[in-house]
Amino acid sequence: MKRSITRGWYSMKEQFYILILLFIYRLLWGYFLYRFVRSALIPLLLRYPDTHAGGSGVGRLLYYIEGQTALGTDPGVLRWLWLLLALSALRLLCSPFIRAGLLHELHQERKGERGMFFFPGMKLYGLPVLLFSLAEWLLAAAPLYWLLPKMYGLLLSGILDYTLLLRLVPYVLAWLLYFYLIRILLLYMQFGFTGGTGMFSSLLVGLRVILPSTCISALFGACGLLLLLLSGVTALFCPGLPALLFRQFSPLPSTLFKMWSIAGQYHLWCSKTFP
Repeated sequence: MKRSITRGWYSMKEQFYILILLFIYRLLWGYFLYRFVRSALIPLLLRYPDTHAGGSGVGRLLYYIEGQTALGTDPGVLRWLWLLLALSALRLLCSPFIRAGLLHELHQERKGERGMFFFPGMKLYGLPVLLFSLAEWLLAAAPLYWLLPKMYGLLLSGILDYTLLLRLVPYVLAWLLYFYLIRILLLYMQFGFTGGTGMFSSLLVGLRVILPSTCISALFGACGLLLLLLSGVTALFCPGLPALLFRQFSPLPSTLFKMWSIAGQYHLWCSKTFP
């Protein structure tokens, strides 16, 4: 595992331009989404009957009732929600193409090639990797058909007794574990498909190395969680310019951890596929 992480770091040095491109992409996407949400929320917040602005309790109640009604009947609100959903779907559809470019870059690096293979990889393997992602989403959503009815009843009961919400924890943890296994095994199948060694042989490799693979995922997941906590602490204790700067540059280490995790998994796969 340590060797895979180390080799993954060297891969990151070779793919530094991809890191910069993805950082700019996430930065621009975050700014655009912020402006889009802000354009809809600011007018609503300005109409809120705050106590300090002379608003009353009845006014606030009417404000909430109007908002709930608008969510189902107002064409402007529905159009904004559909547009937000379309933007979210577009972001989800872009992710498989980015992963395809990164995988192609890793394969070419293993072969000793040097160059910019990211965009050719997106064109060559983008649609197949998108199909893998669709399979991942469908397989992840399948257990919810049985879990959601049970969880819904507990959620309704939890409104009156919050201790009942603890009964949701086993269901959530079981689904998260299932989702992780589906995701990591499909990732190894993508390694085999894009590398030309076969999907099912790579699936067997994924099952054989599931323990070190989980350790790699846990390590970089902890790094991402630490980054999220630092962002929250900075916003709480250093509001203003420091929090803004940290928030603006946080996609850089976040993207690095995600790329490094995939590279580490890839080199773990290589160690068993090309011993």
